[in-house]
Amino acid sequence: MRLVSHSKIKFGFWIISAIIIGVFSVSFFLKNIGYEKTTKPYENTAIAIESLTAKETTPKYFYSIKDPKNLNQKPKVSAEAYLVGDLDTGEIILTKNQDQQFPIASVSKLMTAFIATELMNPDDIAKVSKKALGTYGENGSLKLGEKIKITDLIYPLLLESSNDAAEIIAEYFGRDTFIKKMNQTANKLELSKTTFGDPSGLSLKNQSTVFDMFKLAGYLNQKKPDLFQITTKRSYSNKKHNWSSNNQFLHEEGYLGGKSGYTDPALQTVVSLFSIPLSETGVRHIAITLLQSKDRFKDVENILKYLNKNIYYGGEADANTAWVKERTDMPEIYDKDFVTLLLGGDIMLDRGVKNSVNKNFNGDYSALFEKLGILKKSDIVFANLEGPISDVGKDMRNLYSFRMDPSAVPALKGAGISVVSVANNHVGDWGRDAYTDTLAHLKENEISYIGGGVNASEAENPVIIEKYGIKIGYLGFSDVGPEWIKSTENQAGVLLANNPRFDEIIQNASKQVEYLIVSIHFGEEYQTKHNARQEYLAHKAIDAGAKIVVGHHPHVIEDTEVYKNGFIAYSLGNFIFDQGFSENTMKGMLLEIKLEKNGNMSIKKNILKLNKFFQPDTITGGKEEKIEFN
Repeated sequence: MRLVSHSKIKFGFWIISAIIIGVFSVSFFLKNIGYEKTTKPYENTAIAIESLTAKETTPKYFYSIKDPKNLNQKPKVSAEAYLVGDLDTGEIILTKNQDQQFPIASVSKLMTAFIATELMNPDDIAKVSKKALGTYGENGSLKLGEKIKITDLIYPLLLESSNDAAEIIAEYFGRDTFIKKMNQTANKLELSKTTFGDPSGLSLKNQSTVFDMFKLAGYLNQKKPDLFQITTKRSYSNKKHNWSSNNQFLHEEGYLGGKSGYTDPALQTVVSLFSIPLSETGVRHIAITLLQSKDRFKDVENILKYLNKNIYYGGEADANTAWVKERTDMPEIYDKDFVTLLLGGDIMLDRGVKNSVNKNFNGDYSALFEKLGILKKSDIVFANLEGPISDVGKDMRNLYSFRMDPSAVPALKGAGISVVSVANNHVGDWGRDAYTDTLAHLKENEISYIGGGVNASEAENPVIIEKYGIKIGYLGFSDVGPEWIKSTENQAGVLLANNPRFDEIIQNASKQVEYLIVSIHFGEEYQTKHNARQEYLAHKAIDAGAKIVVGHHPHVIEDTEVYKNGFIAYSLGNFIFDQGFSENTMKGMLLEIKLEKNGNMSIKKNILKLNKFFQPDTITGGKEEKIEFN
């Protein structure tokens, strides 16, 4: 047995003791200077708060107190609840009563502005109603009956906190639906204690916490920074109005935008964003949220002074995390009072278009639609598919034979196209096999088709789509053949306009829906005025029960007409085609129709222009016209 001397044991004892004392001292030192992450991140005036994201063994960013002697100091704040957080990392720097719910007043308008920008089209125009003008508070100098773009209404909403602007926006999209959308978005962003009862903030149902408001600010800062940029403007003018900001913080150094509010129950509220130098490596972007404040300006001033004096950011300069959460399992709200339709012209993706896609877009057909965001903002999008989409069949040796690549079908679906017509003179260019293969590709990609089918029964039955409680039907006919590929009881084919049951087919379809749209491939190529045959068929369709008739085949835009209780667009021209030989063939009408539950209809004749790559490039918005039926 090996013996250990008494002196060695004594020496070992002192070594171990020294190590224990050293570890304890270092731990105590780090804790007191604020470099140890707190295990209670939501205590009042919490320092060195951990991120809202998953914990990391070695943090890349952290806030700490500059002087441990000031650890228990707090900023002088009159607000019942406040929170200061880092917009890039989600860390909470200071907080008090962060989970207590209070009324938020006009801070609600941040959500109103966000929902409006999500729903609106660039050319949406609202009419100022008497009810909206009767809303208590600022009206933004708006006049009864005035027509104004939704994009312009965002400015009085955020600069002057116009309650009337908030109500006009909500009315335009359907007030009840709009408010539901506000609440749904709060749920989607996991703002668990946030509710909305109106778009302005006057309602006591508009409640939240400083923590939820911080999360909303973080989300908007990432997804819609332009909204905060608007709030940093001193004023904004259009042709009729000049709106000036009433923001108290415009002159504050480092101000990045925000929104404040006041009602008697809410007192003063605010969400303000700042860029302040809290780090040797640069500035930090923070949000300050206050609820139930007696003096928000002084509260924010005191918080900023406290931060500059006491708080230090010791992390990496570029530390950034995707801390804003967004749920993806939320159902959409489907109870608008109207449905928005888009009806486009001829789509042909072979020949010059195919060559252009391969040469300029690496074979990606979806690039053709990248400037057409309007499609996805519409409820139902329709166009004429000018030819088969297939890689089978036999070339029928027509003067022009089109056959589009099947890889283009997902691009159509991805662009937002819901329904296409397969009733035209080019669908048989590669025979019946290619035609039936086209139907299969469309079905596989969940694109509905009209004007043809696997047999006559399918061709004669309308595609019916129900949106927001409104049933809309689509039928298609070809008046230019090809006769040999007409549908029969046992064969796939096209529904022809010379069908002796033309009236009956339309009548049967109209009885199943509130609105029936009939597409007819007819007319003479490159003529800008409709002919007698087109008028005969279009009027006949309206008389049989169609509400809207749209035409294709001339490849140029033709005239429109209101006939009895229906609207006719004789030719929508080209949507995507390679006919670069004239200005008229390089554009088309993108007909935008709003169908209301009460039977009213309004239209916009938007003009779409193609660029040299045969890509839809610009859309000139048409004037909204209320259709007055004869």
